[in-house]
This record gives sequence, C-alpha cells and structure tokens, in this order.
Amino acid sequence: MRTISYENEHGQFLTEEETQKTQVFTRIIKINSIIKTKEEFFNGELHNVLFYQEDETIDEIFNQYPELKGIDIVKRKDVQGNYLREEIFGHHRNEGLKLHSFNIDNTFTGKTICFGDYNLQTGNIILKSVMKIQYDHFLNIAYHYYYNSSGKIDRIEEVSGERGYNEYSESYYNNVLPLFPEIILI
Repeated sequence: MRTISYENEHGQFLTEEETQKTQVFTRIIKINSIIKTKEEFFNGELHNVLFYQEDETIDEIFNQYPELKGIDIVKRKDVQGNYLREEIFGHHRNEGLKLHSFNIDNTFTGKTICFGDYNLQTGNIILKSVMKIQYDHFLNIAYHYYYNSSGKIDRIEEVSGERGYNEYSESYYNNVLPLFPEIILI
C-alpha cells in the first residue's frame, strides 16, 4: 500500500493543504510503511529527491525525475537497536557520484539524530561535517551540535528554546564518535 505524508523543514508534520501555504516542504512516499522517496520542494517546485534504492539502477531512478540534475540515492546499511544508519550517495546526471554521506535515524521516533559526510577518496568520516540533533519532549528539534576537525564540540545551536530531552548520555553529544548512542538504562 502506498501512503503520502508531508513535513516542514523542521520535521513537523503538515497536511497537504498546509504545503500550499508554506511552499517549503518534504513529501514522503511510503510503500508498505517503508519510505521509498522523500521529495523536497522549495517555492512549490521539486528541488531534490532522496530515493531509497532497492533493485533500481541509477539510470532508472533518474528517468523517474527527468527535471532534476542530481538525486540522492539512499541505502539502508546498519541497524543497532532502535537506530538505522543509512548511506546517501549524491549523484549528478552525466557526472556520477559527487557526495557520500550518512544519516542515523531513530526508528522508533522516525527522527534523524546524526548525519555527516565521508571523504570520497579515503572513505573516512569528515568530522567537522557531522551534526547531532537533540529533541525536546514533543520531538521538536531542541539543539544542533556541530563539531570541529578533531571531533569535539565546536558550537551548539539552540533551535526550539525548549530544554532538550532524550535517553542519551552527555558524552554522546560531546564527541562525533560514537555515531550510535549508548542507551542508559535506569
């Protein structure tokens, strides 16, 4: 079964009617409750697509979106507890792979908790590209954590003004690694 939902740029759910007013939103298409595409719209026009690849070739994916010059192709890679690591490959039509990044999602909440880029030559994580996200009680983004090239906190950006809450230890946010949080049992 195919379902469609919408989110604003902060990951908050929108109705289809609200998308007409905001002009900046993501349309999420799921097949059998599993995300197949995330289509990002700016000023009401399709700007970017995250396509969750299964058996499709790169050309078949680009043929579904002839108006786009680039598409992000996502592969689900690693599951640890309630967390899923996805790898994203940024392809440009006729130019090939231009970006390789990762995303860690909490499968229980559906929220991204961490993302960053890999060095295309070495395959290593670019530490200063990583951002971790802390949410409040309502699952709205409370803080963004940015890191320096040593993997230590560079700055913290307050987003919602609400006190962040989750089950992760402070050490999870203090450093880029580990990417997956350790769960504290109470």
